[in-house]
Amino acid sequence: MTDGTNARASIFDGDDDFDLSEFTPRPRTAKPRADKDALREVAEKKGFVSREPSPRDAAPKPAPKAEKVVIPPPAPEPMPQRRYRTGRNRQLNLKVTDDVMRRFYALADSQDLILGEAFEQAVTALEILVKRNEAPPRPKRLRWE
Repeated sequence: MTDGTNARASIFDGDDDFDLSEFTPRPRTAKPRADKDALREVAEKKGFVSREPSPRDAAPKPAPKAEKVVIPPPAPEPMPQRRYRTGRNRQLNLKVTDDVMRRFYALADSQDLILGEAFEQAVTALEILVKRNEAPPRPKRLRWE
């Protein structure tokens, strides 16, 4: 590459006796199979259980005796899914406090609104307050500019 061109050097340049005849695949040898009985014996000693059904599992089982059933306490009720086809196709994720989230859901539920509609109405209400100069004061916070 010292001739002034930007051509890439070949790894085979000047190596005419490149002989690959020594590289041949090894013959495939048969691997000895493990004795199944010996494997089963080792597995039983170590406590492994077969996944295969045993003949006694195939027999019908007697009905279990009535036992005292312990009913766990109910888990907290999750918020229901709210999925509607509304034509809204943009997503807005907000970080809010738990109190604000509960108030927002309560407002939407009390007015029988889909969350997107409730958000639209909240934006419209804030726009009206801003036009009238009646918007609540903004909290002081750091601004990264």
